[in-house]
Amino acid sequence: MGLSDIPTDLLNELSRRFERHAKSIYGASSANSSPLYEQLCLNIAADPAVLALVTQADLSTQVSNLLLGAVHFLLLSGSASPLAEFYPSLCPQPRPREEAYPYFRAFCLEHADAIRQLVTTQRVQTNEVRRCTALLPAFGLIAQQSGNRPLALVEIGPSAGLHLLWDKYGYDYREVRYSGNRESLVQLACQPQGNIHPPLPPTLPTVGYRVGIDLLPIEVRDEKAIRWLRALIWPEHADRATLLEQAIQMARLDPPPLIAGNAVDLLPQVLAAIPADTALCVYHSYTLNQCSKPTREKIRERLLAFSQARDFFEVSLEWYSGQKQPHLELFSYRAGNVEVELLAYCESHGRMIEWVQS
Repeated sequence: MGLSDIPTDLLNELSRRFERHAKSIYGASSANSSPLYEQLCLNIAADPAVLALVTQADLSTQVSNLLLGAVHFLLLSGSASPLAEFYPSLCPQPRPREEAYPYFRAFCLEHADAIRQLVTTQRVQTNEVRRCTALLPAFGLIAQQSGNRPLALVEIGPSAGLHLLWDKYGYDYREVRYSGNRESLVQLACQPQGNIHPPLPPTLPTVGYRVGIDLLPIEVRDEKAIRWLRALIWPEHADRATLLEQAIQMARLDPPPLIAGNAVDLLPQVLAAIPADTALCVYHSYTLNQCSKPTREKIRERLLAFSQARDFFEVSLEWYSGQKQPHLELFSYRAGNVEVELLAYCESHGRMIEWVQS
């Protein structure tokens, strides 16, 4: 498909998305900004030839992350280019980002086929390990409400399953409490904010069962698949890249079980296999916000139907359109009904949590 064959409305919509993402995501805050990606996206928004590379991607996902991740992946894979000199992840003293776009554009057009293949076959599957700092207090609440029975975890969209191993990590909530394993290779820090401390358990809940369902599960021993995860981390974020590598090292020792497929189809049989003596918890983080509304509604229907047979919980850590920040919510399912409670507001990469549930 040539550039002249692409509907103008589609190119205009993509242009708006890249411009919006430049300001609201990559330039959003000092802790989580990516000055390089902000600069690139502002230029991409005005460049139909580069926008054309993502017109066949799944537009329900974050196409800016897909395109930037695809370019980063090719650079990490060894594609020789002066563009690498602008990436802090590839060059210890990167060149000024204001000079990067001509090199970025040339790289994209030279590797157009490879980029199209990546953006149409891969997904934004960032396995951000520090987000476990938001999940931990929710799991602690569930354990408490369930009489401290072992938890049975079913994660929707686990990527490489690194969140399924949350009970193997150490957690530093600054002045509030330390929880978890001080000897773990993975140590996660989170700053609580607000007047209410998150209810952190002195000892982590016991996990008796764990499984994940993903459309494209990532095998932690597959170097190419892991490189895609690494490519999704923004070039300036060395701390996130380090945590990812450490969590992968741990996961390779005992990978969690992952099932390939659509959660809408697989949830009934997966839930039916959960041991009866456990406290069942379905959870997801930054997954359902990438799904269409009909898909989210079908998943909710499956969960409500299953609650006719068994009470269980759902933990949701998502950042839906229209929300100013990510929400941590707890859904309690009982006899075909569900109650939802807002637990906390979170920072998108797990650096902060503001507990609001009293």
